[in-house]
Amino acid sequence: MSEISAVNGNSEINLYNRNGRIDPYAVFQLNFKALGGEKQVKNDTTFKYSGQLEMNGSTFDLTDYVKKPLKSLRIVSSNYKIQYRTGDDGVNIWAEQDGKTTKLYDGDTPERQVKKLWDEYAYTDPKNKVFVATAGNRKVSIDGSNCYEVTIRNRKTDEVVTHYYDADTYMLKREVKNSSTEKVQTDFDDYRAVGNTLMAHKLDIRYLDTNVKQSIK
Repeated sequence: MSEISAVNGNSEINLYNRNGRIDPYAVFQLNFKALGGEKQVKNDTTFKYSGQLEMNGSTFDLTDYVKKPLKSLRIVSSNYKIQYRTGDDGVNIWAEQDGKTTKLYDGDTPERQVKKLWDEYAYTDPKNKVFVATAGNRKVSIDGSNCYEVTIRNRKTDEVVTHYYDADTYMLKREVKNSSTEKVQTDFDDYRAVGNTLMAHKLDIRYLDTNVKQSIK
């Protein structure tokens, strides 16, 4: 039986609850431990990612800047020329292409409130009033790996997010987001150390409603 130290004490938390079912919040804690520790993961809030985006048979250079919660900037380039920029300043969502900029105020929507809570890992807290997590009691095969399935629903927008954690490593292998507007599957791979934290360096994204695919490395 897998065991980990509790966040706020010295007691042990095991993978199963009193009824012998998988505890989703224990899975979250095992994932934190595998990545480098909950404190370390939560303290890492500012990132710069550089790599490549493959989409529709074309490959683009990609640079992402992220400052949690909520702020981000993405720059997509080809042959050293910027093709597309999009960002979030914490209040507005904007995009720029071919010299034209569109901007949308998004300072107080329920979706933004939920996104902030996701950035703060509120879904891993069993006392949180917005998120409810449940776990399946059997392992699920994802690309040949046995995984624990955890379903997370939020009470603000009713979005459902399903996580699949590798049963051996406790790394997040797949995420499926199902909202009122779209259904998106993201597969995570190639975990490497960045400082004291492991992070996925390969993301395969599939929009299940349209079957559009993207790959980020």
